[in-house]
Amino acid sequence: MDLLDQDLRQLEWVPLEFRYRFRCNDSDCTSHDMALRDWEAGESYRKYLRQYGQQGVEEKLRERWFTRMFAPDHVVHCFVGNLAKRPRTFMLLGLFYPRRGVVENYQEELFSL
Repeated sequence: MDLLDQDLRQLEWVPLEFRYRFRCNDSDCTSHDMALRDWEAGESYRKYLRQYGQQGVEEKLRERWFTRMFAPDHVVHCFVGNLAKRPRTFMLLGLFYPRRGVVENYQEELFSL
């Protein structure tokens, strides 16, 4: 099979932008406002649009990507990245939200000298 000679369906456009505003652990942090560029978020939009129609899609997305994910029994971790052309502009590439106590935080140990 030729990788470049395939009959590929065009990806559906997602007309919404997923954004999160948050404060990090830094005591000098005034806040961050970042766009989420996660494939899973776009696919959630497509799935919920098919299941609930235009009237229900935003409500289901808020429930999934905010209410359920940021429930008190979950801890949200952000995968952040940037582009070579804009090295000081960051975006959320993905979110990891395990239940509290399931995953320990090893970040301090990972980068300690």
